[in-house]
Amino acid sequence: MLRLQAPPGFSFVRTVLSHGWCLLPPFQLGPEVAWLDFVVADGRGGAVAARVHADLRVTPARPATLRAAARILALDVDVAPLHARVEADPDLGWIAACGAGRLLRAPTMWEDLVKLVLTTNCSWSLTVKMTEALVTRWGDPAPDGRRAFPTPERLARVPESALRARGRLGYRAPYVRALARRVAAGEVDLERLDRKELLDLPGVGPYVADNLLKFSGRPQGLGLDSWMRAKYARLHHGGRRVSDETIARRYRHLDVWAGIALWLVLTRDWFEGDAPSGAWTTLT
Repeated sequence: MLRLQAPPGFSFVRTVLSHGWCLLPPFQLGPEVAWLDFVVADGRGGAVAARVHADLRVTPARPATLRAAARILALDVDVAPLHARVEADPDLGWIAACGAGRLLRAPTMWEDLVKLVLTTNCSWSLTVKMTEALVTRWGDPAPDGRRAFPTPERLARVPESALRARGRLGYRAPYVRALARRVAAGEVDLERLDRKELLDLPGVGPYVADNLLKFSGRPQGLGLDSWMRAKYARLHHGGRRVSDETIARRYRHLDVWAGIALWLVLTRDWFEGDAPSGAWTTLT
């Protein structure tokens, strides 16, 4: 078995549990976060099911699975500038101490983009159902029967009516189909788009664009949603609603890292030290 090389201070648990992606198919989370299963489309109508272990062993250790695992764990993202900014801060120094700051990603930015669109204006349970429907109906199969997230080429061929009815996407159906057609046609390179260009994509607003940039290691903006606003209000204002500007002002000194630091503060109760806390049960 081959092992990926971890950056200094890397935390497998903190990365895998950094947000809810590990609970969305095709991911499958191992007990006690011992491993994370994933499925990668092979570009030929099939897929490869793989596992990355907490010690960063990858099985099967093929070039495609190693690349995918490295992307999933955001090993290329340099969080040292964030840690340098917060390590002496009495309120935020814990971020550097526990190696937090990397966000779990899908094997492709395409999958991250669509899943972010599926989190807008709905409950988490609906996001799970929509993702399950896409993977089950249109994902390429691995030999063991598990399926990858559908490729843009595959979704570009699915009628909008089917995405609505069978994929349960509702109003998101035309956006996802339009995104698929543009990416499949090579009209956009998601890895190279800046925030303004992302905002020009169908169905992409500030929340999706900002969080996609956080994932990519090019953080910009806070990526606020209703859950984050409510949690911030409970933590800092006794539940009283505050403006987005008030939230931004508190973290402005962190510049581009403000959004990630805010997310880490809001989800700090998900962990006890460097292990999952009981708060994670609320996400299942």
